[in-house]
Amino acid sequence: MDGWDNEVDRLRRQYPRWQIWRGHTTGGYWALPPRDHPTQRHLIGASTLDELARRIAQAEQQYGPG
Repeated sequence: MDGWDNEVDRLRRQYPRWQIWRGHTTGGYWALPPRDHPTQRHLIGASTLDELARRIAQAEQQYGPG
């Protein structure tokens, strides 16, 4: 498994309700929030995994503890 696979898996474990993946064609990182997320309703894309993690964390902070 590549290093980015390990990091994507780590992020998936951190946010288990989110669908998170790396686009094989685009090379970008993507996250789809859970359907019932109160603040984030759209797909999030980022060019780096760190940026994606930051954007998910921001959405979760807006939501508050679950």
